[in-house]
Amino acid sequence: MRRTAALAFAALALTLAACAGDGGEPTPTAEPSATQAASPTPRAPSLDWHDCDDGFECATLDAPLDYANPAAATIGISLIRLPARDPERRIGALVTNPGGPGASGVDYARYLPGILPEELLDRFDIVSFDTRGSGASAPADCGDNFDWLYDNDPTPDTPGERQALIDDARRYVDACQRLSGDLLRHVDSVSTARDMDLIRAALGDERLTYLGYSYGTYLGALYAELFPGSVRALALDGAVDPSIPYPEGLITQSLGFERALEAFFADCAARDSCAFRSGGDPAGAYDALVAGIDASPIDAGRGRALGPGEATLGVISLLYDREHGWPALARALDAARDGDGSQLMRYFDLFVERNADGGYSPFFEANTAIGCLDAPAPRDVQAYDAFYQQLRRDAPRLGAASSYLGLNCAFWPIDAVREPAPIRAPGSAPVLVIGTTGDPATPYAWSQSLASQLGSGVLLTYEGEGHTAFGGKSACIDDAVVAYLIELRAQEGMRC
Repeated sequence: MRRTAALAFAALALTLAACAGDGGEPTPTAEPSATQAASPTPRAPSLDWHDCDDGFECATLDAPLDYANPAAATIGISLIRLPARDPERRIGALVTNPGGPGASGVDYARYLPGILPEELLDRFDIVSFDTRGSGASAPADCGDNFDWLYDNDPTPDTPGERQALIDDARRYVDACQRLSGDLLRHVDSVSTARDMDLIRAALGDERLTYLGYSYGTYLGALYAELFPGSVRALALDGAVDPSIPYPEGLITQSLGFERALEAFFADCAARDSCAFRSGGDPAGAYDALVAGIDASPIDAGRGRALGPGEATLGVISLLYDREHGWPALARALDAARDGDGSQLMRYFDLFVERNADGGYSPFFEANTAIGCLDAPAPRDVQAYDAFYQQLRRDAPRLGAASSYLGLNCAFWPIDAVREPAPIRAPGSAPVLVIGTTGDPATPYAWSQSLASQLGSGVLLTYEGEGHTAFGGKSACIDDAVVAYLIELRAQEGMRC
C-alpha cells in the first residue's frame, strides 16, 4: 500500500496543467534559456537541520526568488533528509522528486523507506524537497476550495456548459493573480533546476545524484542542460519529452490513457473475478454509466454528488497502477453503477489532493502555476474546441474529457519561459532514462525521445503497464537502476 500511495505523487498531469504562451501586458520572467549551460553555483548555502520524526531531518534553504536579480529577495525551499544507514559506505545524497508538477517531495520522502531498495537506503542520504510554489516552499495561492471548478462538465454538450468552463477558468486565474502576486513569475522549472544546484552545494556534494519520476524527469533534464559538469547520475523514470508542443503532448497523453482504459476493459472481460465484468462487456457498461452520470450526477455521500468531472479524474487516477489501481477501478465502477459514487469520489479527492474538510492542498495551484510557465499553450479558446472535436473522435472516453482541463493556461497572465525544444546537455555524465511500454501518463515514446536527445542518454525499458517502473515492480529494473546510481554502470538498450 505504501508503494501505491507514492505512485499518486508521481502523476504527471498535463491534463490538469497545460503550459502558458503569449502573455499580453505582463512581461515574462527574466531567465536565461534552458538550452544554455549556467555557471556553477558560486556558494554553498548553509542548512540548519532539525529532527522531524521517524529518523528524518528537515531544513529550509534560502534561494533567490529571481535568479536574474539574486540579491533582491529570497524564497524558502523546504527540504527533508533521511541519513544513510551505513555512514562508513555513504556515497553522498540521492535527491529525489516525485513528479506533478507540484507534488510535495517532503511528503513523498516519508514513503521512500518502503519503496527504495535497501542498497540505496544504506549508501545514500535520501533527500527531497518541495519545489518553489508548492508544498511548504512559498506555495502558490488561488483560493481555498475548487469544487466549483471541478463541478463543470468537461465534455460540454451545450453552449452554456462550454461557457461555464471558460468563465470559471478566468475566475480561477484571476484569483491566482490576486492572491499570489509576483510569486507567479518565479515558479518555473528552470528556476527549480537552479534551486537543485543550490541544494547539491548545500549538501556538500561535488556532483548531483538524482532520482526523478514523471515531471521530475523534466527537472533532471533541465539540470543536466544547465549544469552538465555537476551531474554524477540522473535516473529519470517515466520521462517527459521537452521537445513536443502542447497540442502533441495533450493528444499523445490522451491516447495513452484511452489505451490504458481499453486494456483494463480487456483484462476485466477475461476474468470472472472482475467486479465490473458486466457479462463480458465492461466497455459497454462503462459507456452507459458515464452517460448516466453526465445526465444526472449520483450520490457520493457527505452531501456530495459525483459528476462527470470528478468521475473522469477518479478513473484516470486508477489507471496509473495496474496491480492495485485496476481492481480498485472495477470495484469503484461497480459501486457507481449501483448508485454509490463515493469510491470514485474518494479517488478523485486523492488525485487532486482535496482534504476531508473541503480544502485543497497547494498541489493544484502549484500544478497550474508551474505548468503554465514551463512552455506555451494556446491562448485561443477555439484551439481547445478543436482538441475536443479531435479527441471525441480519437479518444472518446477519456481524451475528450481532457480537452479543456488546460484552459486555465489560456488566460495565464505571464509568458512561458521556455519554448519546446530538445535538451542535449552536452558534456553531461551518462543519464539513465527509464520508460514503460504501457505507461498511460508519460508514453513510452517520450522516454525514447528524451534518451535520444540527451547526448549521454541511456534508455532502460520496462515491458509492462502503469506509470513509472522503478521501486518494486521489477527486480530487473530495480537492479539496473541501483547499479547505475551506486556503481555508475548503465547498459544501453536493456529491456526488462
